[in-house]
Amino acid sequence: MSLRRLFYPRVCVLCHLALVKSEKHLCVYCLKKLPKARLVDPTENAVFKVFRGRIPLGQAGAFLVFRSGGITRQLLHEIKYRDNRNLAVWMGEMYGEELLKSGIKPADCIIPVPLHRKKQKQRGYNQSEAFAQGLGAKMNIPVNTTALQRRTFTQTQTRKSRWDRWRNVEDVFFISNPEEIKGKSIMLVDDVVTTGATMEACARTLQLAGAQRIDIHSIAYAKD
Repeated sequence: MSLRRLFYPRVCVLCHLALVKSEKHLCVYCLKKLPKARLVDPTENAVFKVFRGRIPLGQAGAFLVFRSGGITRQLLHEIKYRDNRNLAVWMGEMYGEELLKSGIKPADCIIPVPLHRKKQKQRGYNQSEAFAQGLGAKMNIPVNTTALQRRTFTQTQTRKSRWDRWRNVEDVFFISNPEEIKGKSIMLVDDVVTTGATMEACARTLQLAGAQRIDIHSIAYAKD
């Protein structure tokens, strides 16, 4: 056992109990308590319905259900504000395995919702990109982090109304190289789907660039 492991043992990010060798990030008990979304039908589920009638969509889904004060909120806080990139990657791997088992149509590439460079510098990394890397590794799909770009720094979407969320991201995104998008099926990935304003803005930008199909997936979706 290394000295680091001796003095800084690996612990579960939720209950903080020491992990055994076979456990990763979460102990087996907390892992079993994860509020899985289990959105089996990729075209008839809660996430898909958020965007129905707003944008043409191929498939949609989420790994977890988000409820205020719940386990998912703790995990997202760990990922976004405690720089736990490895946890985000691992969750992407777990979700990727579920998607493979569900038999969804594969995408040509995965595109995470981009952060403005200023916000990414503040946080240290893009949590949606880390989740996408896990998905891509498990599903053998390349991750494209350059085609979709954010041109302006926007305020946080937290506590904004549906209308304000849309106005906050209107005309924020652009495509740096349309040839990377044209005719491709895209899996668009973000951390949480609430009103869907950010994902909708990204999807419209990809659609205008000639994407053949756009699928939407996230770490979690906020259930009413």
